Amino acid sequence: MQHILELVSPKYILEALRIFPLIIVVVLLAPAWLSWVFLPEGRQKRVIDLVKQLIEWTKATRDERPNP
Repeated sequence: MQHILELVSPKYILEALRIFPLIIVVVLLAPAWLSWVFLPEGRQKRVIDLVKQLIEWTKATRDERPNP
């Protein structure tokens, strides 16, 4: 058991914590994806815009990381 814990680096734990909010948002958007075909065109456009903003946010957080 101790050998496994030695393999887990704090670097990997911090990376997992960094993407955790994104995973929560994706899970919360699941009902929107399930009802996609029933949404009017205007709402579909809003969901697409939201996804584009999430993509930009994840790109921005990736760019802010210091390079080792």
